[in-house]
Amino acid sequence: MATLRELSADYRDAAARLRMGLDEARAALGAAEGAAQSALEGRVRLLEGMLREMRELRRLTEGYYTRPRDGTYTAAHWYAPRRDSLE
Repeated sequence: MATLRELSADYRDAAARLRMGLDEARAALGAAEGAAQSALEGRVRLLEGMLREMRELRRLTEGYYTRPRDGTYTAAHWYAPRRDSLE
């Protein structure tokens, strides 16, 4: 089983590969016309979203054990009143 720090390195590698694919799609987009251009625009949007998510996952896993908690991915700041205190 991999640790979260090890997974962050995998996410960094995946982001680099996505970045290369995004650069290639953008380069091809300049020369494309018609339906090919529309398909490439869709691919660019998809790759941009995937890259954004991959970077967020890397940041999340990279500092998971050391960063201060802000409650973004935990239930640390949830509040549920006791049932008997509602009366």
